[in-house]
Amino acid sequence: MNLHKALLQLSVIFICCLLCTGCWSKVEINERTFITAMYVDKAVTPGEIEVTLSMPLPNRLSPEGGGSGKEPYAAVSASAPTIADAIERIQTDLTRKISWGHTRVIVFGQAYAREGIEDTMEWIARQPLFHLSSYVMVTEGRAKDVSDLTPVFEETPSDVLREFSTEENLLKTQMLSVFTADKMNQGFATSMLGSKKTAMVSEEGETKKWVSQIGGTIFRQMRMVGTLSADEARAVAWAGQNLDSLTISVKTKKQKASMTLYRMHSDIQAKLQNGEPHFIINLTGKAELNSVIPVLKAEDIVGIKDIEQAANEKVSAHLTRALQTSKHQGADILRLGYRLEWRHPQVWKKLRPTWVEYVKHDLQFTVNTNINIQFVGSESSF
Repeated sequence: MNLHKALLQLSVIFICCLLCTGCWSKVEINERTFITAMYVDKAVTPGEIEVTLSMPLPNRLSPEGGGSGKEPYAAVSASAPTIADAIERIQTDLTRKISWGHTRVIVFGQAYAREGIEDTMEWIARQPLFHLSSYVMVTEGRAKDVSDLTPVFEETPSDVLREFSTEENLLKTQMLSVFTADKMNQGFATSMLGSKKTAMVSEEGETKKWVSQIGGTIFRQMRMVGTLSADEARAVAWAGQNLDSLTISVKTKKQKASMTLYRMHSDIQAKLQNGEPHFIINLTGKAELNSVIPVLKAEDIVGIKDIEQAANEKVSAHLTRALQTSKHQGADILRLGYRLEWRHPQVWKKLRPTWVEYVKHDLQFTVNTNINIQFVGSESSF
């Protein structure tokens, strides 16, 4: 009995020792640098890639909001034949180990995106700490030039770019969507960034860099093949249920009106007509009038219906143009093939190997928009 008790005590002690061994390969937090954004460009040297990493500087961060007056973030660049080599060159010059657990934004320069982003995506796919929820964007110039934007409302440039997507004001493209589109032989769309230098009141009138979302890009098989206007990109975001609200202006025979849309939804149906897929894209939303010239009375039902029709036609035209542009490039940016697989798996199985060519030459779709004005508003009388 005593032997049994002794063995039990030894077992408990042994288990406790195992739980207290700690991590053999741990790295202290003050020995790491946390990458918040990654920018990828074509390098000046042919055949090479330039990688820029953005990271906070802990020695310049102050919990009281004070500090040294210097920017609390940095961007480090290196060029090499491959992504891995470029990052290794950056690591060589850093005093801390690179950590990818906080990376939330990847920006590609347009020249690099047009040649293809396969190598970067392949490298990212093999990084266990790289979040699939990270956002993907393209800039019309060099991605590196976006890394030093002026973060007026946020603390760092990467925070600004992340909020562009989380606020759902335009396209919201995540790494998971990119990998899914590639595996299913489809396409995808991302936001296009533009930058300019302008005098800023917040910076005491100094000329600083301002970055904004100016439209969208079209990708097919990991290669940028086209662009979208801002209006077309918003329509695509609405169809993908990634748009929170939208303000549009229309003109009828009698009025000019502006409205804000909310409760925006989309429904995409895959149907068969004579054995061929036909996609029905339904957009619905509520609206509140912001202004009407001349003044519209609440009881003027005809005037309200005219404004709704004009708004429906405008949004439908934007989405139709966007889909026609992507169709011409063979890019399924709304992942219609996924809908087809869900509803008609046998048809998808047949078309999947040649889906790019099918989209380019045979894809059929119809866009329906239903905007319902809920609030006409009121205007003070004088």
